[in-house]
Amino acid sequence: MIRNMPNILLTLSLFVSTMVTGQEVAVTERGDSVVLYSNGTWDYYENYLIGYVEEEIRMNPEAFVKPELARKKIRGLNQAYELWYNDLKWKRIPVGELSPDADIALQYLEGDLYAMVIYEEVEIVVENLIEIAVDNAIGVAPDIRAVDKDYRVVNGNTLIWMRMDGTTQGMKMSYYSYYFSNEAGTCQFHVFSGQKLIDKYIDDVKDLLNGFVVTD
Repeated sequence: MIRNMPNILLTLSLFVSTMVTGQEVAVTERGDSVVLYSNGTWDYYENYLIGYVEEEIRMNPEAFVKPELARKKIRGLNQAYELWYNDLKWKRIPVGELSPDADIALQYLEGDLYAMVIYEEVEIVVENLIEIAVDNAIGVAPDIRAVDKDYRVVNGNTLIWMRMDGTTQGMKMSYYSYYFSNEAGTCQFHVFSGQKLIDKYIDDVKDLLNGFVVTD
């Protein structure tokens, strides 16, 4: 069972529908453009655009490889990817405990960290995929921002890594994620928890992420 993470499914809903790309925009009687979110909140349109300024994504020169202690393997849907992990640090849990749309779900054994892979058969331009992820996240956590992102070569394939921070239902959350897409489909791999816990266990977070292997 998931502990100390109330309404976790709400916080995850920002990821599970990658194809929803927009919010409703309206104009007030005073002529202000505002964005109307599905949760009943709103914000000024200029605030909505913060974080969407197009910027060059840098290439991280480091090579990222599967850790030696990541000896347990899960094969993803359609054999499009594999996830290798250290089963002394992480355990596999039913995907329904996090999201019915997840293909794989894991829980950290030493604290309240969680991970999941979402797989879709459709191919999406990966640069667009990260914009969609932030766009969807704003509907749940209006202050969420992409704190950092880069291209990385992970086990021989170029992915995008991104960190998002935001507040939902009073919880300060962080999401460390890999994004990848090709003809075999699209993958989002998220490791997430409260910001302080992410920082506390950052080495294990990175090790888990780097166990992601594209196989197709």
